[in-house]
Amino acid sequence: MPRNYAPSKPIRYLGSFQVKIILRILFLTTSIGAVLWVCTQTSLYATMTILILACIAQVWSLIRFAEQTNRHLIRFLESVKYGDTVQMQSVARLGGSFEELTKAFTAVVQDFERIRGEKEEQYLALQTILHHVSIGLLSFDDNEMIDFINPAARKLLGLTQIRTLATLNVHHKPLADALRSIPQNGKLLVKLVVGEEILQLALASTTFRQRGRDITLISLQNIVSELEEQEIIAWQKLIRVLTHEIMNSVAPITSLAETVSTLLAEDLPDDEHDRRELLSDVRDAVGTIARRSAGLLGFVENYRTLSRIPEPNFSLCKIEPLLKDSVRLFEQEARERSVSLECSTEPRTMEIPADRTLLEQVIINLVKNALQASTKGGVVKAKAFQSPTGRIIIEVSDNGTGIAPEAIDKIFIPFFTTKPEGSGIGLSFARQVLRKHSATISVVSEVGNGTTFTIKF
Repeated sequence: MPRNYAPSKPIRYLGSFQVKIILRILFLTTSIGAVLWVCTQTSLYATMTILILACIAQVWSLIRFAEQTNRHLIRFLESVKYGDTVQMQSVARLGGSFEELTKAFTAVVQDFERIRGEKEEQYLALQTILHHVSIGLLSFDDNEMIDFINPAARKLLGLTQIRTLATLNVHHKPLADALRSIPQNGKLLVKLVVGEEILQLALASTTFRQRGRDITLISLQNIVSELEEQEIIAWQKLIRVLTHEIMNSVAPITSLAETVSTLLAEDLPDDEHDRRELLSDVRDAVGTIARRSAGLLGFVENYRTLSRIPEPNFSLCKIEPLLKDSVRLFEQEARERSVSLECSTEPRTMEIPADRTLLEQVIINLVKNALQASTKGGVVKAKAFQSPTGRIIIEVSDNGTGIAPEAIDKIFIPFFTTKPEGSGIGLSFARQVLRKHSATISVVSEVGNGTTFTIKF
């Protein structure tokens, strides 16, 4: 029965790169020695020629054998460059003479396949997400070639094939113009008519680079239902306020009118004293009716004023004199109330495009409210500064009584007021003016610790 023998070390390493080089050099040296011996000791020219050719062949074979590592590396790197994993694997199997290089190549192939597999999985997952989100997504490059559009955007726009913005320009010119003009990381609202449906699209953009190209990604969301819902809520709030104020005036007017009608329906008393008393009652009732009617007319006039805010006349407006002039108007009242007024601007050179008259009225309303909310010894601060992101911010704050939590959400509603003699239009007026300036106003308040109104441009 034959026995299995483990190969001895010489046989094991016989195929190694170093041993093959040594053997080739030994064969070449032997061949050169044979050529020299034949040349000097014999006249066998044919043998001499054969031996010389054999030496040349061995030299060439030795050079080729020594360069095969470089050839394998070049082939391997080209395979990596073009993503040819089959070629990479064939190059990686170099045999026992390149054991360490084979292991390194194999590890690289495995990592490459793993990374490529992960990238493909991520790409497929991303494509699945983009195709299933309900928000429309569209991307295009600097040449206005549409790179990607998901089904939600196609459905929203009622189009199946969109290759360029020029194609979109034919069907939806306002949207194409908006896509060309929207700033980086900016937002726009676009009104669009698709078939018989009117859309209000909210656009948001971002830019990234892909394969050396600048790609603009746009999200499209139809917010008609949200706008309609907010409009209905706003109308409901306004109607509640109007109904409340009108009923507060009409109810006593109706009651007094009925009283006067009843008094005048009766015959005048014969007694002079009773007659004078009756006429006095009628006079008082009519006077009250007149006052309440005047109050109702004033309320309606306030509403007309609130609904007719003029369009801003923009010019460069310096913040520091704007704040100082607004605060200076209340210095006398502040002294009478024993309240300190503070005003600061940093940097002092800040300026914004604004209608100074309208903006000054906003600041005046805020300072007046802060002063009225302050108690003796309180402090009202008006300051302007620049945020870390470069936005200009104006704050008007006090350390007064604060606003009750249940009133915070209502203070910007027209005609809502927490003051007995307030009209309820100041803060609503301020918000409308600031919206025309592309600015926002917010409030933070704590009962007993004061209130801060913040304007951001």
